[in-house]
Amino acid sequence: MSPISVDLENALARLDPRSAAALERLVRDSLALLETRVVHAQELDTRGWPVGYFDRTEGSFAGEPLEAPEDPPAESLPRW
Repeated sequence: MSPISVDLENALARLDPRSAAALERLVRDSLALLETRVVHAQELDTRGWPVGYFDRTEGSFAGEPLEAPEDPPAESLPRW
């Protein structure tokens, strides 16, 4: 385990649940921001997509329904 992982684990262990959740959210948001920057740093094809994107994602929705579910019935409104 890296030193930063140990520090984070220790900090989470001694914080109250609300503060620990806030710290965890901050770390996850930071990782998401980093991931976004990594994606933007990738080589792009002529249409602006990361090279190989469609090869990596092909079949991702295999077996998943792609139709929208039926709308629920409308709520009845009070009569005036």
